[in-house]
Amino acid sequence: MKKTICLSILLLVSFIGVAQNIAFQKPVSVSSLESSIQMGQNAVDGDLTTRWASDYSDPQSLTIDLNANYTIDRVVIHWEDSFGKDYQIQLSSNNQQWTTVANITNGNGGMDTHTFTAQSARYVRMYGTQRNTINGAQYGYSIYEFEVYGIVEPNNALLSNISINNISLSAFTSNQFTYNYVLDPGVVSIPTVQVTPANTNATYSIQHAQTLPGSTRITVTSADQTATQDYVINFQSSTYTLTWNDEFNYEGAVNPLKWHHQTYPPNNGGWFNNEEQHYTDKLANSYVSNGSLKIKAIKEDYEDPDTGSIKPYSSARLNSKYAFKYGRMEVRAKLSPEIGTWPAFWTLGKNITERGAYWETLGYGDTSWPACGEIDIMEQDANKSITSGAFHFPNENGIHTYTTNHISVNDTANTWHIYAMEWSESTIKIMVDGVVFHTLNNAENPYFDNEHFILLNIAMGGDLGGGIPSSFTSSVTEIDYVRVYQLETLTTPQVEKPRRGVTLYPNPTKSLIHITTDFSFAKLYDLSGKLQKEFRTKTTDLSLLSKGVYLLEFYDEQYDRMDVIKVVKE
Repeated sequence: MKKTICLSILLLVSFIGVAQNIAFQKPVSVSSLESSIQMGQNAVDGDLTTRWASDYSDPQSLTIDLNANYTIDRVVIHWEDSFGKDYQIQLSSNNQQWTTVANITNGNGGMDTHTFTAQSARYVRMYGTQRNTINGAQYGYSIYEFEVYGIVEPNNALLSNISINNISLSAFTSNQFTYNYVLDPGVVSIPTVQVTPANTNATYSIQHAQTLPGSTRITVTSADQTATQDYVINFQSSTYTLTWNDEFNYEGAVNPLKWHHQTYPPNNGGWFNNEEQHYTDKLANSYVSNGSLKIKAIKEDYEDPDTGSIKPYSSARLNSKYAFKYGRMEVRAKLSPEIGTWPAFWTLGKNITERGAYWETLGYGDTSWPACGEIDIMEQDANKSITSGAFHFPNENGIHTYTTNHISVNDTANTWHIYAMEWSESTIKIMVDGVVFHTLNNAENPYFDNEHFILLNIAMGGDLGGGIPSSFTSSVTEIDYVRVYQLETLTTPQVEKPRRGVTLYPNPTKSLIHITTDFSFAKLYDLSGKLQKEFRTKTTDLSLLSKGVYLLEFYDEQYDRMDVIKVVKE
């Protein structure tokens, strides 16, 4: 332990005995970045192989928002080779006035532990004034991990988590008290809300919404009964109807009527962004099994048959043979967990001039990138605890520009999350699990008023994927479904008339229904989206189902959705 400002032994033991690293996965702001890969969030991800790195100048700072006031007595910094020679540890309750609790001169890197008289703060920062040199060369500040230790205060009336139907609210922060949450299309039941107080001794009450749209209110009371805080979630029903989808309820290759493999490398024999893969149409790189699409990146030397160029990795890049303007698109997925992978769900204008893209091969290509518009609904780099969204388009001088933001998402590899985009004439919103985290004012942007198609892919390395470990062999992103919804333009009666000639009777029914149209198979869902029954016969029995309204989807032999009909069970 070095550079330590000591407390009395009794006080030190008292705080360390109950302390925890309260900086873990908390919001981070930094003065600069050496590159987009060395982002500030890397310093609080619990991983000593990822890092934040600043540019090569002084002063620089890294600030952590703990989302609540804590009594803090210790900070630990794990430096990379580029460390702070002179720097300060500072605390603040408002991110404006700062108190210096440790002043370090002639630091020598490694792991620095600073203990100090315990005090209350919400914000903690490292403020560097002098960098070290490495063999005479100047670099920036580089931190593997920044740890803060303390205990939550008894007058804390904040939450540390909100879950909706057992899924953590992705955009949650303790100091944001109002959330607008759009329910998935077809969901008409009021969600269940669960919460966790920041102080486990605090109490709370939940007043659930009674109707949709409606609001759920959570009131938190501090452990010492001196403070209260309200959180409000405004729930809104979706007004969309499903217009195109792939549920991946078949086996083998992807449906060729819905997807095109984009394999021709358009950038001088390679792909963009310094990526290290070629895309193929091989079954090993994209296939459907057990109800989901798998896109698989594989370490192998692969020679592109069109250009003869060789890359050390293969993967898949799918284009939808469907294009749309305005509406909602969503992908339910589990993402590749391996470092070096760059999974993405996104859209491009179908007018893009990019050789090998599906719509360009049909003669629609007349506009170069980025004037065609690009919407990145989900991209993930080496930091697997977040995903980002972006909009790419030209500025007023015709030069590429973009806006971007990111959101923390829990367990992207093993938990299903819904990555979605809602697009209208006025705005485009990017969201995860119903929470919006990035918005574009589309009313002032002419580059997103044309039809777009969907892209699904995993890139390797490159500008966003980062370094690929030598131990990498393969990685899979798993997609449960892709759906496109558009605004409902018809009034919806209790029983919807079929759109493509599928008929059934009786409807409403108490038991049997009879279908008079040829189809390959059908799936029956309740209004929460849970599958209740799948069948291939023209007569089926619903007598065991509860009374209510159900959605019956019909598919043809090409796995194309023929129709969806509301069925009333009496």
